[in-house]
Amino acid sequence: MRYEHHGRLTLADKARADYVYLPFEAPPGAESISVSYGYSNPMPADESWGGNTIDVGLFSPGDLGFPCRNFRGWSGSFRQEVHLGLGRATPGYLPGPIEPGRWHVQLGLYKLSQAGCDYHVVVDVEVSPAEKKAVLEGQRRATPASSLSPAVSKFPSPRWLRGDLHSHTHHSDGSNSLKELTDYARARGLDFLAVTEHNTVSHLPCLHEYDSPGFLALPGEEVTTYYGHANVWGIKEWVDFRCRRVEEVQVAAAAARAQGGLFSVNHPKDGGPPWCLGADLDFDCVEVWQGPWWLSNHQSLAWWDELLSQGRRVVAVGGSDLHRVGTPDHPYSHELGNPTTWVYASELSVAAIVDALRKGHVFLSRDVDGPRLELQATATGSSQPVMMGDPLTMGAGQGLRLEARVEGGEGCLVRLISSRGEERRDLVEHGSQRFEYVVAPRESTYYRIELIEPPEADLNQEPAALMVQAMSNPIYVAL
Repeated sequence: MRYEHHGRLTLADKARADYVYLPFEAPPGAESISVSYGYSNPMPADESWGGNTIDVGLFSPGDLGFPCRNFRGWSGSFRQEVHLGLGRATPGYLPGPIEPGRWHVQLGLYKLSQAGCDYHVVVDVEVSPAEKKAVLEGQRRATPASSLSPAVSKFPSPRWLRGDLHSHTHHSDGSNSLKELTDYARARGLDFLAVTEHNTVSHLPCLHEYDSPGFLALPGEEVTTYYGHANVWGIKEWVDFRCRRVEEVQVAAAAARAQGGLFSVNHPKDGGPPWCLGADLDFDCVEVWQGPWWLSNHQSLAWWDELLSQGRRVVAVGGSDLHRVGTPDHPYSHELGNPTTWVYASELSVAAIVDALRKGHVFLSRDVDGPRLELQATATGSSQPVMMGDPLTMGAGQGLRLEARVEGGEGCLVRLISSRGEERRDLVEHGSQRFEYVVAPRESTYYRIELIEPPEADLNQEPAALMVQAMSNPIYVAL
């Protein structure tokens, strides 16, 4: 059975809604669905020279309202043909039974030119003999891919683990398979890697096939709206990405947390693409550092600092946003683990890593073998220090002592940052060094540290001159 849709999309359509849904019927006994599409004046998603970018997804029968549970796949504009069946599916799509009823092809109106866009969509539904379907059903029941459980590595005591919180494979717009990417992550020395495919969870059922002793694949999704991106980690099910308003983003964040996960705003900076939904919503983390530092990450850092100065407690994280493993013949500007997010966890498990991220027991470094730093704080008269991410309640008359430890930062500068801005700047003269600061707790609501290269210009006048090698999360001070 074949269905064809032809039409025209304009900026007025985009103003009304970000998505168009094209219906087709799957009769009883349907075995597979194939979708192909094309449109006029196509333009890559990362370009903005005046063409069109139309995304594609697929929903099974049911309510299309936000949020919904009948998602069957998404490939953005990365593929022009997709296939879905009981035992197999194009990466980005969920294999399984083809339920009879009204299905919908989803067209995402990412970018439309002033001239508008003509599109055509062809859907082929194949109906199988009943006996063939019965065999396939038996195979599916015998080998449920979703039965996999994540690995857990127990530790005698908590330790620092290094990971990358942002990466892609061919389940969205990456070039590598899950095996290729996780093999490379292990070779790079990472303890964990979050695989955060754009708007799909087709990778989750098989993700933990690639766990091994000392390495964990962390389940995630990049909730890729047309107004900003966000990562969710520690999820078990799809989080609806069709957000246009802040209230809808709040629903998506709540859905991630209901699964035990976290919601993190991605790359709020020029070219990120930027976050256009503001800060007036509840999120757990901010991707302060995406890819090489020079990619405008000083803007993300400034945005996060502004949140801190307003009294928000939001955890700073980083991720490479890797889409392809570079080779000598075909290098890539991003490297897995650039930056590296270090978490202080009680074990190598999904729950423990997510818990450490939630608490802010986190620092960032430029690479897997980059400088390391830690920050602790102690109130005078107390012998119990707190670490990065923790609050410290001060009694009347108590002073505050901060201790920073730096490994591998020789020749760099340590900056002590508070809600008032830069407090101190000290040269790291040795490969391993400690710095102590005694501060008045009433003068700031938080303290954090950065390890930076000696700047070539006044940072107040040229913020882009800031070159960070490592940075901590804050310690929060309350009276």
